[in-house]
Amino acid sequence: MIYDVAVIGGGPAGLAAAISANKNKSTVVLIEREPELGGILKQCIHDGFGILHFRKRLTGPEYAEIFVEELLKTNVEILLSTFLLEVRRKEKFFELLVQNARGIFTIESKSIVLATGCRERTSRQVFIHGDRPAGIMTAGTAQKFVNLMGLLPFKRCVVLGSGDVGLIMARRLTLEGAKVLGVYEIKSEVSGLLRNVSQCLNDFNIPLFLSHTVSRVFGNGRVEKVEVVKVDEKFSFVPGTEKQIACDGLLLAVGLIPENEIAEKLSLELDPRTGGPIVDQHTMGTVEGVFSCGNSLHVHDLVDYVTWTGFEAGRCASEYAKGNLKVRKRMQIELDPSLSYCVPQLLSLPHSGKVRIYFRVKSKVSNAELYVLQSGRILASKKFKTLRPQQIEFIDVAAQLDEAPLKLSIESALTLEEQPFKSLVCIVCPKGCEIEVYGDPSNPLFKGHGCERGLEFAKQDLVNPKRVLCSTVLTKDPLKPLLPVRTDREIPLESFEKVMERIKQLTLDKPVHRGEIIVENIENTNANLIATSSSYNLVGGRVNVDRAKY
Repeated sequence: MIYDVAVIGGGPAGLAAAISANKNKSTVVLIEREPELGGILKQCIHDGFGILHFRKRLTGPEYAEIFVEELLKTNVEILLSTFLLEVRRKEKFFELLVQNARGIFTIESKSIVLATGCRERTSRQVFIHGDRPAGIMTAGTAQKFVNLMGLLPFKRCVVLGSGDVGLIMARRLTLEGAKVLGVYEIKSEVSGLLRNVSQCLNDFNIPLFLSHTVSRVFGNGRVEKVEVVKVDEKFSFVPGTEKQIACDGLLLAVGLIPENEIAEKLSLELDPRTGGPIVDQHTMGTVEGVFSCGNSLHVHDLVDYVTWTGFEAGRCASEYAKGNLKVRKRMQIELDPSLSYCVPQLLSLPHSGKVRIYFRVKSKVSNAELYVLQSGRILASKKFKTLRPQQIEFIDVAAQLDEAPLKLSIESALTLEEQPFKSLVCIVCPKGCEIEVYGDPSNPLFKGHGCERGLEFAKQDLVNPKRVLCSTVLTKDPLKPLLPVRTDREIPLESFEKVMERIKQLTLDKPVHRGEIIVENIENTNANLIATSSSYNLVGGRVNVDRAKY
């Protein structure tokens, strides 16, 4: 049997691609090297997922299980604990050599969707001098230790880098009783989203040091201390600013790299700016029949965007397998110097209909308007109050495109205002509006909110900040010793400590379903503690295990 679509990777992008291709009436095989579907979402117990796609705040396990349940309703063949050893392009199909418990065998497919995600940079990739003791780990590794294994890797740690996972883990470690001594970022701006700085650092009084880095690590067997130093605008150490901090761990949140070993084996051309394949609006790379999506295409800041690219890649791969998608002339999209990159980088012509272009800026731009230009015509435009390098934005172009060059251009206008007495970052939606509070605290004036929900958030946050608390509870299931949970509504920040104390006393001795109440009105907060994942191993295939071909 020759499949229409082979999806490599079972994370959010791969799940979306497989579901999308199946809905388009194609035969699909999904290959995942881990024993469970869901990818990195399994260990992301914090909320903030699905705000765009589902219009509500979900945790990673909740988001993943929704798509896994949808996938299990299809006839997609699922190969878990399966490794892709080799892939070759034949005349009319691809030949994939895979290995699992059945042995080594070959799969043939008319198209391939790469949904292999990304990996973290390590200490060796950021050139930290000194010893190599235990206690140096990436934020993702620490997240796995704490959220899946129930282990606290350090008691006093320093965080290097201000990526989103590092910010989130700084909060998580604090909630579990560790002391985060500071987050040190070599750049003059944070790398993660401002809403994560607000709810992960500011809410818990974790200090952030910009234009600082870790220069050395000391320790005999275990990290004992690190040396931090201030850097100038060229990232050179500033003499005399060295400071040593006693700690037992160094957490690295220094960036993500798209995982593209398979793309390189297939000879796809990679974009040095994104680290992912160069693709057209159909997500097809420079090798015909190979599509890319999710974080292997470029690192996204929101899982919703990952899912959307997966849907598009799956649909287009299906159309290609049916012979409905032909490779035609391609045109490079030109960029304004203020833009870091855009995806897609190419347009296949002729084309009519909507094209969604994702982009990032190189530095902060205020009161900006993005234009899509062709032959002097403005095909599309979109206004942004603030554009930041850490945030992906997009613009939709719905026009008949010809062979003339297409260019993205930005114009901005800076405005000067009186200084606010307080600044807030809205966490209601992914926009992360920067809300400034003017006037008198007894009669404040709020500016910068993009909607009424943002205004209500700012009013509440000024007097009594509230957040959803996400954590884990112990279970008696040896295959799933920790169950992710959260409060079903926001609770005051000041109640987090007593709620965490109550959570640490819990042990589940019976199966529960996602959304089931674990504790009603926990610690008199008027919020229930609910499960964000089913306590049976649905994602791994213990339910409907006959669907998984090992």
